[in-house]
Amino acid sequence: MLDDYLKANLASWDEAVGLHVSSQMYDVEGFKQGRCSLSDIEVSELGPSVHEGTTLLHLQCHFGLDTLSWARRGAVVTGVDFSGEGIATARGLADDVGLSARATFVQSDVLALPDVLQGSFDVVFASWGALIWLGDLERWAQVVAHFLKPGGTFYIAEFHPYAFLLADDASPESLRIGYPYFQYGRPQRFDEPGDYADPEATTKNTVTFEWNHGFAEIIDPLLRSGLRLDFLHEFPHTIVGLPFPFLEVDADGLQRVKGHHDDFPLSFSLKMTKKG
Repeated sequence: MLDDYLKANLASWDEAVGLHVSSQMYDVEGFKQGRCSLSDIEVSELGPSVHEGTTLLHLQCHFGLDTLSWARRGAVVTGVDFSGEGIATARGLADDVGLSARATFVQSDVLALPDVLQGSFDVVFASWGALIWLGDLERWAQVVAHFLKPGGTFYIAEFHPYAFLLADDASPESLRIGYPYFQYGRPQRFDEPGDYADPEATTKNTVTFEWNHGFAEIIDPLLRSGLRLDFLHEFPHTIVGLPFPFLEVDADGLQRVKGHHDDFPLSFSLKMTKKG
């Protein structure tokens, strides 16, 4: 059954690549002119660990904007994604901006990555909307640990699990729960037209399967895989990308809950070190 989930999600993401490349949200032309696609959270928290020559593995890299942003900061990067359309676009983008010599892109299901990629890295990185597409975080944590050098850094900036619990028709005045926190490995099935980067887009592959994961489900497997927790941070704001009607974009370009700017968790970051 997991293969069926993967096939549906892959079809959706292959279709999404073209929409995202042409969207204002991703601003590919701005990136080509030098814009950094990384959020201030990532730059401030992981940036000091990335230097000239740092080897960095980016899991679920989509079409490579963030991967290449780390390359611009000096890293030698490897981006991985299950979408062939995404990887092909990432390779072309690396050529366009002159970073192909320090950027490698690999097509693979992240959970099967040890079968197709060798080596170890100073940093393993993931961010923004990656975890909801993974049904097995035990295996994911093993993959993270497998590719980290002893003493290496794992870092993720991600949407907060609580943000995905609210009902589809929730409002700032009624932030009621509509989805379960504990899913016990069972995904939620969605059949929705459009795309978060372009809600009005006509899309063919509208069915996706998503898993929400609580903090214990995220962190415990990483700890058992030999990583040490450095910090866990939570934020009442997030990058633009959650298509929920109870959110608004503030003056600083970040999304917050309308009328509740400081008291609702929307994102988190996690930094861990592989025991050496």
